[in-house]
Amino acid sequence: MAILTRTWTILVLLTAVSLWAGRGGSGGSLGPLGAGLVLAAANFKADQILTHYLDLQRAESGWRTLFRVLLTLLGATIFGIYALSPMIGAALR
Repeated sequence: MAILTRTWTILVLLTAVSLWAGRGGSGGSLGPLGAGLVLAAANFKADQILTHYLDLQRAESGWRTLFRVLLTLLGATIFGIYALSPMIGAALR
């Protein structure tokens, strides 16, 4: 199987994981576990797209590391804001 076909298959499976995890609970909220799964899948998908479709695999290891660290920091920041949003909302009232 060609690398791009395998990568596309992985992206489709990760999209299915995101859809499953992002369906929300009875209150309409994802909860920390669901949000974490969606963000982890999105982070891995972005890494796969950067690596295989945008050819980051040919770049020096410093660039690959930089992009992966930035993706991880972005996902952690978004998750932190999501997890802290009840406290932020209560503080703003």
